[in-house]
Amino acid sequence: MIENGQGVDITGISDKSLVALLKKLFRSMKLKQNESGIYLPRQMGLPTLDLTGSPSPHLEPSGNQLSNSGLLHEEQSLPSNAEFTENRNDHATVDLRGPSEKEESPRPTKRRVIGPEMPSRELLAAAAELTEAENLLRDADLEVDNDLLIGPPPPAMVAEVESANEAERFEEVARIAGADTDSPYDVLGINWKMSSDNIKKRYWKLSLMVHPDKCSHPQAHQAFVILNKAFKDLQDPDKRKAIDQKIEEKEEQEKFKVELKALQEAAQWRRLQGISIEGDEELLAVGKEAPKPSRDEWMTTLPPERKPGMTMHSTSFSRTGKEGRGDTSMWTDNPLDKAQKAKQNYIEAYNKAKALAEADDENKKTSSDAALVDKYNSSKRSVPLVQKHREESSSKQKNQKQKRKQQKQQQESEKEEWEGNHPWKPWDREKDLVAGRQRVNFDQESMVQGLTSRFSSGSVQRNFL
Repeated sequence: MIENGQGVDITGISDKSLVALLKKLFRSMKLKQNESGIYLPRQMGLPTLDLTGSPSPHLEPSGNQLSNSGLLHEEQSLPSNAEFTENRNDHATVDLRGPSEKEESPRPTKRRVIGPEMPSRELLAAAAELTEAENLLRDADLEVDNDLLIGPPPPAMVAEVESANEAERFEEVARIAGADTDSPYDVLGINWKMSSDNIKKRYWKLSLMVHPDKCSHPQAHQAFVILNKAFKDLQDPDKRKAIDQKIEEKEEQEKFKVELKALQEAAQWRRLQGISIEGDEELLAVGKEAPKPSRDEWMTTLPPERKPGMTMHSTSFSRTGKEGRGDTSMWTDNPLDKAQKAKQNYIEAYNKAKALAEADDENKKTSSDAALVDKYNSSKRSVPLVQKHREESSSKQKNQKQKRKQQKQQQESEKEEWEGNHPWKPWDREKDLVAGRQRVNFDQESMVQGLTSRFSSGSVQRNFL
C-alpha cells in the first residue's frame, strides 16, 4: 500500500496467478494504472472497501443502515455528470442498501469478501502433516546422499590425484580389493592411531583415485564400495572404538608372545648350562602342545540334502524328495546386488500386502452384498430362480413324455380295434408273395419222373430218319 492506501503496487509479488487475479479485480473496480504500474483510485470516488466490503464483515444491522444512509447522502451531494458516478451509485444502492424499503422485515446487508476463503481445520492439519512428512523425507534423502558429510576435497589434492598415472590407480585398486574387509585401517592403508582429519584426507585421495569414473580397472567399482564401507565404519565413534579395542588386544598378545619367547630362550640356555631355576619347566612346556589342525566349517558340515551315513551315489529311487538349499545367490552377491534384492523384496512384500488388503476389502464387499441378496431372497423369493426354472423344465419334460406315451397307446388301441373289425388283412410283402405256391422237392426220383412224363421217350426208343 502506498500513501495510506491511496495506491497499490503489485510489482513485488512473485506469484503470477495471484498478480493476474489482482489485475482483473482492479480493472473491474476501474482503478487507474500509471506508468510505474501503481493502481490509483479515480478522483471524487468512494473508498474501495466501502464499495466491495471488508474481508471480515461483522457489522450490526443498525450500523449498516446508518452507514448506508450516510453514504447515500454523500452520493447525492456528488456531481452526476459522468457514467462512472451513475454506475457506482447503482452498485452502492444494490450492495449497501440491502433489502428494499417495500419489504416489511429488513435484514442486514452482507458485503462481498475480497480474497480466498479460509480452509477448514482438517485441511490445515493435513497440510501441516504433509509438510512435516516432506521435510522428513528430504532430510532422509540428504542423509542417504550425504551420509559421509565430508565436503569437497581441497583443490591441491584434486590436482595431485589427477597427476597420478594409471599404474598407481591399478595398484591401489588391487590393494583395496585384496585387503581384509574386517579391518578398515588396512583398507585405507593407515595407522589406527591416526586422527580423524588425516583419515578424511586419506579417504579423499583414495576415493578420487579408485573412482569407477576415473579408473578403468575392472574391480574399481568393488574397491570403491569397500573403501566407502571402511570409511563409514571409521566415522562411527562406537564402531571405531570397538575396532581399536580389538587392535589393542592383538598388540598386547603379540607383546606377550615376544616376552614369552625371550623367557623360554633364557630358560633353554640355562638348561643347557645345567642351571635350573624354579619355573623353567613351566616356561618350556608352554608352547609344546601342538595345535590340532582344524578345518573350515564348509569342509566338515554336510549340505541339507546329504545326511550322515548316506552313500555318495544313489542306488535306488528315493521315497522322500530331496531338500533343496534354497536361494544360494547370496553367496556371490556384492553389496549393490544385496541392496537391489532387498529393495525388490520390499516392493514385492508391499505389493503382496496391498493385494491382500484389496482382496480382503473385496471379500467384505462381496460378503455384504451376498448377505443382502440372501435376505431379499428369503423374504421375497422362497425358491431361487434357478431352482424354479429347473423345476419348470423338468415338469415340462415329464408332461411331454406322458403326452407321447398316451398318443402311442391310443394309436396301438386304434390299430387293434381296426384289425379286429375287418376280416381281411392288409397286404404284407413277405407273407403274401409266397402265398399259394407249392413246394418242390428237388430229389433224384422226382426229377426222373418229371423227365419221363412228357419230354422223354420213356422206355420206348424212337429213331428218326
